[in-house]
Amino acid sequence: MSDAGTHPPSPSLDALPDSKEAERWRFALESAGSGVWDADLVAGTCYYSPSWKQMLGYADDELDGDPDLWLALVHPADRQLAIDSGERHIAGDTARIETEFRLRHKAGHWVWVLDRGQVVERDKHGRPTRMIGAQTDITAQKNVERQLALLNERIQLALDAGRVGLWQFETESGRLLWDQRIRDIYGIGPGPAEVPRSTWHDRLHPDDAAAAERAIAITAETGEPMKTSYRIVKPNGEVRHLHALARLVHYADAPPLLVGSIWDITEQVQNAAALAAEKECLRITLQSIGDAVISTDVGNRITFANPAAARLLRSAQSTLVGANIDDVFPLVDEETEAPLASSTHRAVLSRRTVDREENAMFVRSDGSGRAVRDLASPIIDPDGQVVGAVLVIQDITNARTLQRQLAYAARHDSLTGLLNRVAFEENLQAAIGRRDCALLYLDLDRFKMINDTVGHAAGDALLKMVARTLTGFLPRETVVGRLGGDEFAAVVPVADMDDATTIASGLLAEIRTRRLHWAGKHHEIGASIGIAAIDDPGLDLETATARADAACYAAKSAGRNRVSAYSASVGAAQRNLAQIQVASGLADALAERRLVVFGQEVRDLEAPSQPGRHIEILCRMMAADGSIIPPGQFIPAAERFGLMGSVDRWIIEHTLETHAASLRANGLSVAINLSANTLSDPELWPFVQTIIERTKVEPACLVFEITETAAVDNFVAAERFVRDARRAGCRISLDDFGAGLSSFAYLKRFRVDSIKIDGAFVRNLAKSRFDRAVVASIGTIAHELGVDVIAERIEDAESVAILRSLGIGYGQGFFFHRPQPLDELLQARQTTCVRKAS
Repeated sequence: MSDAGTHPPSPSLDALPDSKEAERWRFALESAGSGVWDADLVAGTCYYSPSWKQMLGYADDELDGDPDLWLALVHPADRQLAIDSGERHIAGDTARIETEFRLRHKAGHWVWVLDRGQVVERDKHGRPTRMIGAQTDITAQKNVERQLALLNERIQLALDAGRVGLWQFETESGRLLWDQRIRDIYGIGPGPAEVPRSTWHDRLHPDDAAAAERAIAITAETGEPMKTSYRIVKPNGEVRHLHALARLVHYADAPPLLVGSIWDITEQVQNAAALAAEKECLRITLQSIGDAVISTDVGNRITFANPAAARLLRSAQSTLVGANIDDVFPLVDEETEAPLASSTHRAVLSRRTVDREENAMFVRSDGSGRAVRDLASPIIDPDGQVVGAVLVIQDITNARTLQRQLAYAARHDSLTGLLNRVAFEENLQAAIGRRDCALLYLDLDRFKMINDTVGHAAGDALLKMVARTLTGFLPRETVVGRLGGDEFAAVVPVADMDDATTIASGLLAEIRTRRLHWAGKHHEIGASIGIAAIDDPGLDLETATARADAACYAAKSAGRNRVSAYSASVGAAQRNLAQIQVASGLADALAERRLVVFGQEVRDLEAPSQPGRHIEILCRMMAADGSIIPPGQFIPAAERFGLMGSVDRWIIEHTLETHAASLRANGLSVAINLSANTLSDPELWPFVQTIIERTKVEPACLVFEITETAAVDNFVAAERFVRDARRAGCRISLDDFGAGLSSFAYLKRFRVDSIKIDGAFVRNLAKSRFDRAVVASIGTIAHELGVDVIAERIEDAESVAILRSLGIGYGQGFFFHRPQPLDELLQARQTTCVRKAS
């Protein structure tokens, strides 16, 4: 394949004249280990045959028809060769493509392929329009070529070095011919090429003679090549180590010959033995650096202890020598506290390295414990006798503590300490089918108001208070989790559904008594609780959660601050009706132009007090009574009922039509969020392009933010829009980065200009080492890719300092600027510019 226009692979087998011919071709290709590619150079598409995908370890449905797919799999060292081959052929310089290169297999290794192909169709001007080719797996041939080349190189090097002797034996005449090198090796001096047959046998070392003679006899009888080593005794009594190769050669007009080579490997054997001893010494020495190292004899008595061991055991080195290892290094199992023996005795008996599998703890004389890992290796002398063992002890107390903290963090919400969604759902799944449990789903009634008006810190304090209330009020056996935002759930032990309702009502009454004291004010809180039975063994996790959620929604719809049990005829219906009403209200707002565009600045963290040159566009809906409705109350319904495309189009058109002049005058750029619904619209870019041309806004001033979720749901459309927008000069930002599992994968697939770190990793930077590590990693990768990084939800100066130290360039949040109507924001900027000018 070539990269001319970046083509991909394969002719469709269905295009062959008949099914028998297609079947024969398919059989031939699969038998040859070949895969077919068919590139449409006009449409920019390509087909890869199933056999091509199978050659690389993929099922037919695992790879798409991306025209650049094959090029993404090519080994970097082969890429230009593969591209040049196709381009030369398309230019008419070669009759066909014929190139060898490597492709990455699904398992990670490289597969050598022979790529053959050529142009099969041209347009009326003679320009190529279609290319077809096949790729054949030639890995085996390449391996053979490499092995033969290596063998030839070795033989040539040996001959060039003058250390290899050659011989031949005529099986019919019995003549043995040696070259001068063999005569030198055997110490018999110059002489004729023919030597008596007894010369070889007489010089064999007594201990090796039988094996050497048997090896050459087998080759002479069976033709199996010989490869062996043996010792000889020279006339002066010196013992030398030789390595010999022999092969039985058949010629058409002559009797078989035994031909072979011999070279002196005495120095190699001696050096290998010395190197092995030195390597063992170095290995043990290296293991002792930074860790406690103890040597013992076969009786498990200490013969050596390094300073680190003395510090760990809190004993002098001289005191440790001679003591039994089990007496000075008492170990117990961390969980059972049962005594554990040291590993040195096991290493001596087994003659192999022993790595302890138990979670061991070393108990000091004062009763304190340290988590340790010990590794024992036997010490074997040159005669093969085990003379003791070396024990390496690592103090892993801090690492074990961190490991447990990370394991806890992976299953618990960092803010409240409750189980996170994943861990809670595992517990819920285990409880489904039990008659003595019910599922409670709780949603705070005024959380967003407090969070938006008072601040995220107040919102966090409220969530913590509610978490404490849940764990303090509900029965001890209850499993409580935070599902996200202000949503909580609990698997509660109950006698029946009436009991569940009683418990939920009591919990609701308890929550009503709570007050959030913040900034000198008291904030009342409330909640809506949905209840669902989970006693049906056939119930799945999603359905159970949906029922409780529906009941909770019914409670909210009925006036909030109340309890509702799931009912198929009431709860879900009320939930659907509520969303329909919201969607209907949004449709009215669009028709009556009651949407309001807000803006929030993005600041340069090197000069955070200076007004930002970049503004994110946000949307609010105005109710019929003039009150502002936040996006969280209408965006979900808009997405569910397919209205987000209309909302996003309105925001784009209104922002540019109304404010293009102000944006140009103030030198500002704006970021506009695009939903999955919007990205799925094939006419989105033509619409945007028309608005840009009409408003004469500079494309470089427009940034389109797409979330990871949008990219997942509409990858093809998102990719097309990104390509068109960037080609026109607009910029692309990947929003909510890190919120999902595939953030880095999409950063790799998309060409973006900036990324926004999800605010969940920013809010607790000062307290969370995990969040700092995540932000640092994102910043490092972004720096390597040459893209800007923006941190969201910054709420304090400490976070700004940390982000700056981590190399993050830009930030956004309440600490800098709260969202405000865009016209007010731009008017304030204009006023500031006028004052400066005057």
